[in-house]
Amino acid sequence: MQKRGLISFLKNHRILTHLILMFFVLLVILYFAVSYMDDYTRHGVEVTVPEIKNLTVEEATPILERESLKCQVIDSIYNKNLRPGIIIEQVPSEGSTIKREKDIYVVINTIMPRQMPFPEIKDISYRQAISMLEGVGFPKPEIEFVKSQYKDLVVGAKYRNKEVLAGDKYPLTAKFTIIVGKGMNYEPTDTLNIDNIEL
Repeated sequence: MQKRGLISFLKNHRILTHLILMFFVLLVILYFAVSYMDDYTRHGVEVTVPEIKNLTVEEATPILERESLKCQVIDSIYNKNLRPGIIIEQVPSEGSTIKREKDIYVVINTIMPRQMPFPEIKDISYRQAISMLEGVGFPKPEIEFVKSQYKDLVVGAKYRNKEVLAGDKYPLTAKFTIIVGKGMNYEPTDTLNIDNIEL
């Protein structure tokens, strides 16, 4: 009887029924709004960036994850005096404050030196050839003079006593020997280091 009476009451008071429904809908909307704002507020909390230099990416990742941060490798260089694979630069730096879920950009020390193609240096002056090699990033080469009618022009190059061809890739630590013509009257001598030659 009470249930039938309640149904009958609601049917006869439609405005009140609508108000009750609106009240419950408002409660649901308010609940989700509060939940969203709470999550949004926590998402925007600033954290202090930890120091991750001298760690590998694998070692640094869990440290960053504890602060809701992520690691992003943007570049690599080779330094034989440092442990391979470690982080040598980080941005933002340690001690900075940033919001959660942000990336920490890092530069790592590669396991092997970067390789670059050997430039075309044949038939140009050895001074130009040296400049080109250094421009690519290779160390100063040694010079081997040979008897040739093309004086002071490069006739070839060697790496570890093997012929070097333009376009072949070599580590940036590679020490080349460039072969330079010295005229038809030249008598071969020992290989010369470029440091002993005035350019």
